[in-house]
Amino acid sequence: MITVVDQQAARAALVAGLLGCPAPGCGGVLRVWSRARARRVRVPGGDLELLRPDRARCRTCRVTHVLLPAWCLPRRAYGTEVVGTALLAAAQGAGCARAAAAAGAPASTVRDWLRSVARAAPTLTARAVAVAQAAGDADACWPRPARPGSALAGAVNALAAAARAFHLTLARPGPRPERPVPAWTGTTGIDYLGLVAERHRRSLLHRLHLADPGCAVALASPWQTINVITGGQLLTTSPG
Repeated sequence: MITVVDQQAARAALVAGLLGCPAPGCGGVLRVWSRARARRVRVPGGDLELLRPDRARCRTCRVTHVLLPAWCLPRRAYGTEVVGTALLAAAQGAGCARAAAAAGAPASTVRDWLRSVARAAPTLTARAVAVAQAAGDADACWPRPARPGSALAGAVNALAAAARAFHLTLARPGPRPERPVPAWTGTTGIDYLGLVAERHRRSLLHRLHLADPGCAVALASPWQTINVITGGQLLTTSPG
């Protein structure tokens, strides 16, 4: 699976042969393959959005990938923002019933969400730390002493900190422009640090399986960014 923020930009890049395969060690180019099965996803406010994401196939390794928008989660009938609303409410101390009411979802469904995140809290926190560390702000994500039973709150707080660090650094598109340098300095005027930072940013986005040709991730919401950080596995990550 590949996460996209701007579906139209990602589709245009796919058609033009500009998207690379995210499979480790492949380096192939993706091509248009088909569309995934259509389904309806409930978004904030209770509306249903029809979703039928693109599917791509690598010309080299022949593996297929679904280009799933960041506003939804794999195999879930509720959008990222709806799930995030329930998780945030629970992290702030709300019980399952109140969290479900805040999200506009059945209590039984929300209970499964909360249990899933609580079980996978160590793995989710580790992923948050890894992303924040790559952004140069890992300290904000390290778990702090907390009351018993607050694993979910710790994971949500770590993911929020990682999303903030991601936006401040890694979501910025492109290297900084070259700056004019006085002739007597003997330097080229090329921002080598900026080029290295951009290469690092692109490498991390590739590891996160994010296709973002239009640099739309810089405008993504916090929960969409968390969806990117967790690779679409916010509710399906195996416990660490």
